[in-house]
Amino acid sequence: MRERIKTRPDHESCHSNSRGPYSPIPPDVLAPYVPMMAPAPKNALELDLRNEVSRVMSGPCCRSPSDSAPLFAISREEVNYVNCDSGLPSTDIGLYLSERPELSSPDHSTYGEITLLGARQLFHHMGLTNNAKTHRNEQPRYQFFDLGSGGGRLVIQSHLELPPVFNSVGIELSPSRHKIAAQTWDDLVQNGDASRIRKLALKSWGIDENDKNFFSSVDLHEGDLFELDISQATHLYVSSLCFSDDMMKRVVAKIEREGTSLKIVASLRLLPSDNKIVYGSRTKRAILGSNPWVEFIEMSWTKARGDGCPVYFYSVKIADVS
Repeated sequence: MRERIKTRPDHESCHSNSRGPYSPIPPDVLAPYVPMMAPAPKNALELDLRNEVSRVMSGPCCRSPSDSAPLFAISREEVNYVNCDSGLPSTDIGLYLSERPELSSPDHSTYGEITLLGARQLFHHMGLTNNAKTHRNEQPRYQFFDLGSGGGRLVIQSHLELPPVFNSVGIELSPSRHKIAAQTWDDLVQNGDASRIRKLALKSWGIDENDKNFFSSVDLHEGDLFELDISQATHLYVSSLCFSDDMMKRVVAKIEREGTSLKIVASLRLLPSDNKIVYGSRTKRAILGSNPWVEFIEMSWTKARGDGCPVYFYSVKIADVS
C-alpha cells in the first residue's frame, strides 16, 4: 500500500484531484479559469534566454519540404494527424474546440506535446527553477527524465534553460518522432546554438560558464520506456495521456522499484495507488505521495482554447525496503 503523503497543502485547497479528500471539483472544470502564464523571468538576461530558446525551438511543424528541415518538423507519417496552426488534431478540429469534455484530449493516434510556455510552467512547479543553494552552499544538480519524449522539445528545453539540470534524458517509442528529436538536437549542436544558449542560461543564473560542475548533457533514446534505467532521475515527467491502465500500473511499479533518486514525478494521468509491487533484492524504494496536487499546463492540444491540461504532481520519499 502506498504511504500517504500530504503534499503542497496550499494547492490542495483549490486544485486537488477529484478522488482526494480536499475538493469535490474535477480538475477539468477549473481549467478555463486558470490563465496560461509562465513564471516571471528573474532578470533581463533570463528574458533574453527565453526569447532565444523560443526562437530556435519554434518550427513550422509539418510544412517541412523535406526530412532535413526545419526544426521539430512532424514526420511524413504523422503529417495528416496534426494541424500546424492550432497544434490540434487535423481531423474534426471543430469538435476539439467545442465544450464537450469527452473530446478535450487528443486521440491516441494524434501527436501532441507540451508547449514552450507549458514547459516553463512545468519546470516551475517541479522546483527546477529555484535558484536555491544546498546545505553546502552549492547549486543543486538535477537529472530530468521525460518518458514519452516525442520530438524532444521538453528534454532539449530543460537543457537550454536550466543550469541545475546536468543531464536531460528522454525516451520515445516512435522511430519517426525519435528521429526528429535526434536530428533537432544534432542541428542545435552543430550550428552552435546549444552551446551559446546554455552559456546564456548560466550567465542569467549568475554562474561562471567555465564552471565544470555545470557541464550538461542531452540523451535521447529510441525504445521502450520500461527498459530505461531511471535510477539517477531526480525529476520525472510521464507523458501518460494515452497510456493504458496496465501501462500506468507498470509505470508506478517501475518508479517505486527504480526511482531511488527521485524528488518529484509529474504525470498527465493520475497514477494508480493499488499496485502490488515486488521489490526483489533492492534495499530502497521510492514512495509516491497518495494525494498529488494538480496544476494546469499548456499543451499543444489546449493552446487554441487558451487553457491548460491538468498535470498531477507527486512528491517522492525514499525509504528502506523492510
